[in-house]
Amino acid sequence: MSGEAGIGVIGLGGMARYHIEQLGKIIGVRIVALCDVSKQALEEVGDKLGVAEDKRYDSIEALIGDAEVDGIVSVTPNDSHAAILKACIETGKPLFAEKPLTRTLAEAEEVLALYESKPIPLLINFSYRNGPAFQFAKEFVREGKLGRINHLFVQYLQDWGSTVKDTPFLWRFDEAVTGTGTLGDLGSHMMDIAEYVTGGRMVELQAMLQTIVPERKDPKTGEPVAVRVDDFACFNARFENGAIGVFQTSRNALGSGNQHEINLYGEAGTLYVSTLNDRQVVWTYPKEDGSGTVTETIEVPADKGLNPWQEFALRIRGEQQANPEFASLQEGYRNQLLLETVVRAHLSRSVISV
Repeated sequence: MSGEAGIGVIGLGGMARYHIEQLGKIIGVRIVALCDVSKQALEEVGDKLGVAEDKRYDSIEALIGDAEVDGIVSVTPNDSHAAILKACIETGKPLFAEKPLTRTLAEAEEVLALYESKPIPLLINFSYRNGPAFQFAKEFVREGKLGRINHLFVQYLQDWGSTVKDTPFLWRFDEAVTGTGTLGDLGSHMMDIAEYVTGGRMVELQAMLQTIVPERKDPKTGEPVAVRVDDFACFNARFENGAIGVFQTSRNALGSGNQHEINLYGEAGTLYVSTLNDRQVVWTYPKEDGSGTVTETIEVPADKGLNPWQEFALRIRGEQQANPEFASLQEGYRNQLLLETVVRAHLSRSVISV
């Protein structure tokens, strides 16, 4: 491909604005088309980026079918993920998509079957893989510095759904749109980072899901709407090597803005990583004389991180094969399978094999 690669962005909400900002830093790509159901968002973002009026679509199919669009960045609610994936696969358009892969496992199975018959350049954005500290932790484990991992603790806490915040009924609380609540939104990240950093796979799960705030106000009418998805989830996992993982995620953790962290407890010591400081890891290990432990804070250089937007640009231009550090569609499918298994474990009140 010669010249700049044309990018089409589907969905123009808050997260999309961040993707647009990052794409603006990448040489060799240009946003040429936009799609959203909001005319106001199309006008605002389109004017800011100088996107032509006839390239501002309210139809996903129209944007994906645009011959000047070489690759798609999709940042939409979960209920449209499957349709966008299928349309991009059918038309052969490279896709950079947000997690979770789809709303349900049944949708994920359809997408996987289609993709395996017509593969395209595709990147599923499990964004915490990109952070320098999480990359450092993966290398640390891969190099054997932690020894055998005996157990791990992973949590992802936010507080925007807490009762005192009086958050109205949004799409993330709507089962028809989101599938599950904090489990699919935040729990999907926890599962991905646990398997990614440790290099291990979960083979058994047990779980409890809870809806702490059972009603929220309709933002237009002010009337109460029943919430049928979880806003707290916890689960335990047995990994194939025998390690045990303990996980919790909540939208009701007052004081936690965006706290995603992992503690790895190994034979040789304990490693702690958190989004609260994405350029540090904390390493605790025994003193040589056996008289106690040393806790060391390791500063991680920013260039340890991954740049998914650069990776996507290279894939669109055919200049790079898929880098395994970024999640594939198959890994997105596995993540959806794990989410489904957690729900089954909760409903059955038993341990479920993956």
